[in-house]
Amino acid sequence: MAVNSKNVFVGAPDQATTGAILTGPETDTIPQTIDDFSFTGLNDSGYVNEDGVTITPSDSTSSIKDWAGAEIRRILTEFTGEISWTHLELSAEAARNYFGEEQVQVTAATELHGTQMRGSLGKNYLPNKAWYFKVKDGDRRVVVFVPHGQVVSRGDIPLVQSGPITLPVTLATYPDAHGQNIYLYTDDGIFSAPAPEGP
Repeated sequence: MAVNSKNVFVGAPDQATTGAILTGPETDTIPQTIDDFSFTGLNDSGYVNEDGVTITPSDSTSSIKDWAGAEIRRILTEFTGEISWTHLELSAEAARNYFGEEQVQVTAATELHGTQMRGSLGKNYLPNKAWYFKVKDGDRRVVVFVPHGQVVSRGDIPLVQSGPITLPVTLATYPDAHGQNIYLYTDDGIFSAPAPEGP
């Protein structure tokens, strides 16, 4: 097969009208193609910092050795998949991803104050949700879909004059009803020529 530059995708966020990371209820309904996604009603967590999003798969194997001690086979014993990024906003949805749904309270703006938010850290359960990561590179599109994911690690919150307050998180992914943790969908943006009309 010949090389094709159209297969080279840049991981820029698709955030024309929303942020590129969305969340919703867990699901075992798995879209067949990238066009089968509906993002209506999902929660938008806003901007992510310039480091973007990193997907980290990890396979654990167990070695089988023969009588002489030579390795003759490896068995896959465990798979884990993590996704990490840093929220660049102190929005309600970014805060809910970091602090937890029940640990964030928002008070609407009034004539006396702006929109106010309170988040609390403690030994709190962070819920499982479905996660959607949207990427757009010109006409090329990518969606990374996690049907069951949970924030399991939270990084430092920097409070410095020289930079923004950020909320770094790491997401653990869990298998769905089909045994899969993470799905990646693409569209290379190249449309086929229309079929010629008949006589």
